[in-house]
Amino acid sequence: MTKNILLTPVILWLFILSAGIITGGSIFEGVVLTPLWSNGLPESVRQWPYGTIQGKFFAIVTPLYALLSLAMLIASRWMAVQQRKWTRVAGLFGLIVVIATFTFFFPILQKTEGTQGAGLSGEEITRLVNQFKTWHWGRWALLIGSWLAGLRALSLSGESSVEKQ
Repeated sequence: MTKNILLTPVILWLFILSAGIITGGSIFEGVVLTPLWSNGLPESVRQWPYGTIQGKFFAIVTPLYALLSLAMLIASRWMAVQQRKWTRVAGLFGLIVVIATFTFFFPILQKTEGTQGAGLSGEEITRLVNQFKTWHWGRWALLIGSWLAGLRALSLSGESSVEKQ
């Protein structure tokens, strides 16, 4: 039991770090990379020679973020009562982001940016890329929400230790 109590702050800190990194990467992707390959649809996708260049970054940080989101949900049971809600929100938002990434965002990137839209009509490319760009806002909201919920849980950990003294 003591090990679990000592491990929870470590999980919380690692989650906050990973949430910040993946949020920053996602914002960079949306603000810098996506406009580069989607600025003149559908031709910009057909002429994009680099494939899914953000894949190398997200292949590392997304599984780590998923693992830490799950760890947050599990570790919440050993956290102070006032922290539980925030750690569960952070973990749940994180898992929703990861599931959406693998089931929605990643397939769109593979069909468009990754293969230069091979086999797709211009209208299909435009529709898919516009879906990606529109729903990316929701992913940002969940990413930022999970990061802020983790920070709130961390801030409450200091309050619970002060109350014990």
